[in-house]
Amino acid sequence: MNQSPGATAGSDSSVIAQILAGDSQAYARLVDRYGPALFRFCRVRLGNDAEAEDAVQDVLWRAFRALARFRLGQPFPAWLFAIAANRVKTRYQAHGRDQALFEAVTREERTRRRPDAEAAALDALVADQLRAAIGRLPATLRLSVELFYFSGLPVKEAARVVGVGSEAFKSRLLRARRRLEKILGTAPQPDGESEGM
Repeated sequence: MNQSPGATAGSDSSVIAQILAGDSQAYARLVDRYGPALFRFCRVRLGNDAEAEDAVQDVLWRAFRALARFRLGQPFPAWLFAIAANRVKTRYQAHGRDQALFEAVTREERTRRRPDAEAAALDALVADQLRAAIGRLPATLRLSVELFYFSGLPVKEAARVVGVGSEAFKSRLLRARRRLEKILGTAPQPDGESEGM
């Protein structure tokens, strides 16, 4: 097989080289590899499974059509999620982004912390405050939170999606957490999540 320099079998660059050489079936490997993360990203932003599925299909189709413009050797996930961020922007604004993000945060928090009924009741009491706080984050901070926490992109790739360096992206995540703490009137609590970012 004729691969681009630096491409290993099964790597994104290798699969893309196969697609560009005429093997359109190879695209299914990229879909399998990134489809679930794209769905999570779109679901958080759109708040609805059906809308998210439509958005993922749209993003994947557009990525396939634009693949010839992708520079081999560059991180494919950053390129793909940049397309996703652009494509869902108008849907995102129109379909209750704050509600979707709130539901994802509270669901994750509830299962991570205290699974008992009392804890679930306490989480429900905080729900409205958290929803309002998330809604008050500036769009740049909200997008950074979504890419890192909900799509699972590493800092370096998420930073490329928003067009900043890794350190600037980490600063955005820190600012987002601080703003949420300030809005909610809570003191910072060590949770270990920021370590190793």
